[in-house]
Amino acid sequence: MIGLILAAGRGVRMSPYTDAVPKEILPVAEIPVIEYSIRYLGDAGVNKIYIVLSNRKASLIEYIKDGKWLNVHVTYLYQDMRYGTGTTKAIEVAQPWVRGDFIVFYGDSFFHPGDFVKDIISFHRKKKASVTMGLYEVSDPTRFGIAKINPEGALIDLIERPSVEKLKDLKANEYYLANSSPLIFKPEVFDYIAKTKPAPDGEYWITETIRLMLKDDRPVYGFQIPPNVFWRDIGTPKARLEADEYALKNVKLSKEI
Repeated sequence: MIGLILAAGRGVRMSPYTDAVPKEILPVAEIPVIEYSIRYLGDAGVNKIYIVLSNRKASLIEYIKDGKWLNVHVTYLYQDMRYGTGTTKAIEVAQPWVRGDFIVFYGDSFFHPGDFVKDIISFHRKKKASVTMGLYEVSDPTRFGIAKINPEGALIDLIERPSVEKLKDLKANEYYLANSSPLIFKPEVFDYIAKTKPAPDGEYWITETIRLMLKDDRPVYGFQIPPNVFWRDIGTPKARLEADEYALKNVKLSKEI
């Protein structure tokens, strides 16, 4: 299995910080957020990692380099935004290099601890899934793709930024299950990526790709991130500060994460 980290976004909600550096190397405690994901992948035995970039990401490459100092091999792929934006288009960039199942992290996602990555890979293989989605319990569903699963983990529904009318059908035990990543795919996902239409905001959402797979009765599963894991999408200053506050208390500052 190979790893794919999506790091092409501009991070406009994090301006002015991201006017200077990519959001993926903004620190959570003393460690750039993308480094956590790289380390977790390596610890789970995923040693070949592709990072999808766009313009103005040179400082990220300068920091990660070839990944050898993290005991992995990192290669960089370029996403040309003229051909479309969004998670679907970012994943599509990797198609020529993918031969088997692959695991996707969002470059601005902070998880801790990360030992669950081994478990989601094992779950995906056990279920023989075409897609396995990492799902995290949230109380505010407005910024995320929200999933509904049955007791065995099979996906029933998935809606990106659901309307108020849809929310009552998606609530589970007083929470909502958000698409937090990681996501694991079989290569057949690229057939559905080719059929994915742009969303109302013009972006291509991977949630819509997965919905197409659901309609074709492909085996799509949700893996609930364990409750002891802390997660934030650090795409906003508030979320980054929350992640930083957590990490300063819970992450060893020797980079032994």
